[in-house]
Formats: sequence, structure tokens, C-alpha cells
Amino acid sequence: MTLRSLSTLQLFQLATVGLIIYEASWIIYCRFFHPLRSIPRPFLASVSRIWIVYHTATGRMEHTQRALHKRYGYMVRIAPDEVACSDPQAIKVIYSTKRDYAKSEFYDIRAAPNEVRYAGHFATRDEKVHSERRRIVNQAYSMSSILESEPEIDDCTRVFIEATRTFAQQKTVVDLGPWLTKYAFDVLGELFYGRMFGMMRENRDLHDIGRAVDAMLPAFAVGGTLPSYLQQAFLISTYLLSNSLRDAVTASKMVETVSIQAVEQRIRELKDKDNQLNRKHDMLRKMLEISDGPRGPALNFTHKHIHVESHISLFARADTTSIAMLSTLYYLMRDPRVYAKLQQEIDSAFASGRISDPVSYQEATTQLPYFRACVEEAMRLHPGVGLTAPRIVPRGGVTLASDVYIPAGYRVGVNAAVVQYDRDVFGPDADQYNPDRWLDRDPVPMERAMFVFGHGARTCIGKNIALCEIYKLLPVLLWKFQVRLVESEKEWTTKNFWFNKPVGVKVLFEERRGLSSLP
Repeated sequence: MTLRSLSTLQLFQLATVGLIIYEASWIIYCRFFHPLRSIPRPFLASVSRIWIVYHTATGRMEHTQRALHKRYGYMVRIAPDEVACSDPQAIKVIYSTKRDYAKSEFYDIRAAPNEVRYAGHFATRDEKVHSERRRIVNQAYSMSSILESEPEIDDCTRVFIEATRTFAQQKTVVDLGPWLTKYAFDVLGELFYGRMFGMMRENRDLHDIGRAVDAMLPAFAVGGTLPSYLQQAFLISTYLLSNSLRDAVTASKMVETVSIQAVEQRIRELKDKDNQLNRKHDMLRKMLEISDGPRGPALNFTHKHIHVESHISLFARADTTSIAMLSTLYYLMRDPRVYAKLQQEIDSAFASGRISDPVSYQEATTQLPYFRACVEEAMRLHPGVGLTAPRIVPRGGVTLASDVYIPAGYRVGVNAAVVQYDRDVFGPDADQYNPDRWLDRDPVPMERAMFVFGHGARTCIGKNIALCEIYKLLPVLLWKFQVRLVESEKEWTTKNFWFNKPVGVKVLFEERRGLSSLP
């Protein structure tokens, strides 16, 4: 009997039997012979990536992973070839600068095509390329560089406070997340382009930047969990079937155009010696000085590379900053005791002249220890990124959590939203909001277990921008206004598609009496 002599039905039956045998063999291999077989896991996760794709698509992966680690311990297998680790000691190993734990294919889907073939600091997987590119612009992102634009950040804070005062006077219910995001975008405009975008003044999502990010994140998060050979097919099919993703792609192209136009406009301003904006020392100016200087050709750092920096900044850096500010305010509003204690510290610091209006970054970080504790604790409980950051184990393998060996070539990662709940490090009340823990004990072990901005060579390049905004805006906001949840008994809703975004946190602002007038 030959294949040609078989009927269509017989061929179908033969293929079905072959497929069943293959699937059964794969399951047996994954369960009993796979190198990761001894690591605890949900059954489906051990034999298929369907498990991780599904739970990522729910937008609640951090809750799922916390439950798994609580049940199984530090090491959990979340896909046939991938392990999640919640041991704080693993952070310095996996994300070390001394060994090459390359980013996995999870990041490929975020690599936007461009003329210079550079995916940006986040999505680039080649560690050598990442190191070379980051070294070129590191100085522009340093805290000393950011603070050269501190007066411009103060201007953004004044606009925010003035608009918030109007909300208070009109008793307007405000969706706090988008409002803080508009502030973060306008600060980014000042820092990068030398001018605000105008989102706060117009109180709207200009150029649909926020909408584009929100629509594309689920596709990126879910697509990244698929095998690499399916990622592009997934994006194409999602694009064809999803109106929101098509709109987001259109908005993304608009954002790219806007960022390029802003770069070119800034170049023209810097050539005009009489232009007042010529005197600003924004990040774009510093990058142009590198590109157009004697080192530019040798570094292969062109205006097109600056366009990539600009575009990626718009898509990544405002959301994580606003999440940190929102989580700080949310936890304060949910705990009146902590809120009152912090307000007393801020009032006292303003009254004694230890901090000024507008507050400087140095004042906030040195004169408000309880405020720093409140921020750290909020970012611990709700980091801006809520998925595992997977890396590929290098040659020689690695032993984690004391005795679990993972061979080379497999994926392993840490989820900040899980590791930062470790009871051994943060105490038996690790799932509770308690800023006092940062003042009552040695903070160093806790700081080592914090993974909010990543670690090592891949630490978020925009970290200093985020910290500067948080420490300059929130003390002034809390000094001038009482912020109240509209639904005080209701817990927030979050959507975790890499950025773990709270949604629908509605608040009312109320001016505090007896304080100095607004600037």
C-alpha cells in the first residue's frame, strides 16, 4: 500500500494518529526527560506556551505568578523552556554586567524597523551593540544633566498645579492616571525638545500618543510570549482583525512623524543665535552636539539615531513615571494614617524653609525622608513593569535558589511585581503598604531586592527622569491639595501588559487652606 492509494479520509486518519503520537511523545518528554522537568509548574505550562500566552493576555500575570511562587517556592516553570525566579539573590546573577545573559526573543516584537537598524536601548538584544549605543548618550540621561533643566521642570509643575487648582475650584472628578501622564509627557517635551507638548494646558492626549501606547501594549506583551517564528504572523493577523490596533499603528506613525518634526525644529532653533530657546540645555541639544561634533562620524551617531531616541522616549518614559506617581498617591489615599504623617512632614519642611516652592530635587531627597519611604514602598508594591524580564542562560548554565540548575539556552527571569513581595527581605507584612519599614530597619537588603528600574547594564536609561519628576511634583501637590478617592472603599483595577497600568482611579482635589498662595 502506498500513500497514493489511500483515500482522503484514510490520509486524514493517518495524519491524526501521527499528530497524537507526536503530541503524546512531546508531553512525555517534557514531563519526564526535559532538563527543566524537576522545576515545579502548572501542567500546561510544562508542555506548551499556551499557558503563558493565556495568562499574559488576561492582564493579571503578576497575580498568577505570586500565587505560583507562594505555592511552589522561588523557582516556577512558566513555559516548557522558561523559568520564573523570585529569589532576590537571583537579580544580581541574571542581570549581572559580568556575564552575558542576552535578552530573549520576547523583546523582538518591540523592535520597530528604522533606517539605522537600531531597535533602541530597550529592545536591542545584542549586548555589545546595546553597550556601545548606550555609552554614547549616557551623559544626556545622567541626573546632573537632567537637573540642568530643573527650571523647565518647575514650569511644568506650575502648569500642573494651576490646572489642578481649577479642578479643585470646580469640584471636577479627575481620572488621576491620564492627568499624571499628561504631566509626564509635558516634562518629557521640555527635557527632550525644549518645550512642553501642551497636553496639560489643553487637557487632552495630543497626537494620540497615549492611545497608541495603550492599544499596542497588549499586542506586544502577548506576541512576545509566542515562539519567535509566530510573532510576525500574530501581529499581522491582529492588525487585520483589530480596529483598535490598526488605529494604534496609524497613531504610532503620527507619533514618529511628530518626533521627527520636533527634532528638526529644534535643529533649526539651535542654528538661530537670536532664538531664546537657543539657550536651553535640553537632551536633544546634547545629543546633537555629539552627532554634529568631531566624534559623531567615528561613533556612527547620526540625526537618524537621534530620531530613534526621540520616538522611543515618547512611547516608553511617560507611562512608567505616571504609574509610580499614581501608585504613591493611591496608597496614601488608602491609608489615612500614613497620609497624615506625610503631610505633617511636608508642611513642617515648607514652614521651616528646608524645602521651597517649587521644591528642588535635592531638597526633596534630603529633607523628606518619610516621603522617600512612601515612594519606595509604593513602587515596591506596584512597580511600573509587571511581567518577567526573560534572559537566556549563557554557556555553562547557572544555579539559582541555592540548588536549582538551569542549562545554557533556556530562559529565566525575575518579575519585579513578585520578587518585591519577598517576606524574608521585606518582612511578614510584605503584602501590606508600610513605609515605616524603610526607616525602621536597614534599607540596604531591601534596596538590593528592588527591581523597579531593572538592574545592571540594562537599568532603565530614563530612571533619573522618572525620579526627578516624582520628587519635584508630589511634595508640592500634597502641600497645596488634599487628594481624595471618589470611591474610597473600592480597590483599583490594573491592566498588566508589560506596563502595569492602574485604570479608572477617580479623585477629587481640594485646596488646603492657610497655605501660601499658588505661584
